[in-house]
Amino acid sequence: MRLNLKRELFSLTMLAIVIVVTLYFYLELPDRLASHYNFKGEPDRYSDKGPFVTVYLTIMVGVYLLMTFIPLIDPFWKKIQGKYNIFLLVRDCVMFFSVFFYFLILFSAKTGKLHEAAFGSGIGLLFILLGNYLPKIPRNFFFGIRSPWTLASEEVWKRSHIMGGWLFVLGGILMMIVSIAGIRMDIAFLAILVPLILFTALIYPLWLYKKLEKEGKLGEKKI
Repeated sequence: MRLNLKRELFSLTMLAIVIVVTLYFYLELPDRLASHYNFKGEPDRYSDKGPFVTVYLTIMVGVYLLMTFIPLIDPFWKKIQGKYNIFLLVRDCVMFFSVFFYFLILFSAKTGKLHEAAFGSGIGLLFILLGNYLPKIPRNFFFGIRSPWTLASEEVWKRSHIMGGWLFVLGGILMMIVSIAGIRMDIAFLAILVPLILFTALIYPLWLYKKLEKEGKLGEKKI
């Protein structure tokens, strides 16, 4: 498959922005940057700025390469290649928010405290965007709700991703609301994201698989 450079422009621009901004502001950054924050938005772990920015940039490049090329080796590639653009849209969303969170971390390093409202709102917006694309993702081994039950049945995959799409959007909206309202991140994660992920990834696909199996409506089972 030939790579469309025009289609890659957005993600490559995200990478370029991160590299240019890092080089430009590198000398102004503190020698040690907060690499982890507790649920109160306070730093509880630090790293030297050199290794910190190197690791983050390496991760971003790795995410780009992984999300761009790994669908090409998927056993379902012949079935999903017509929707390859959906995978690239998901990748672009992840790349954009990787840049957003990176800049937020650098900004927080100067203030000494993570801006929780911005962080939570970013997480919420990411879930909203991913929720819009989830129902469009075809069955594959690397993206989406990949559980034994969704991979075993096209029908379970499809219905689980429709349900997951709605719940991701709802969860994202709730995350943005509670973040703007100033509710602590640990409460927001435990009350919204943890139940959402458990339900969409495990509980609903398992329940749906057993239900369809009992009714004899499971459809295709072979991977």
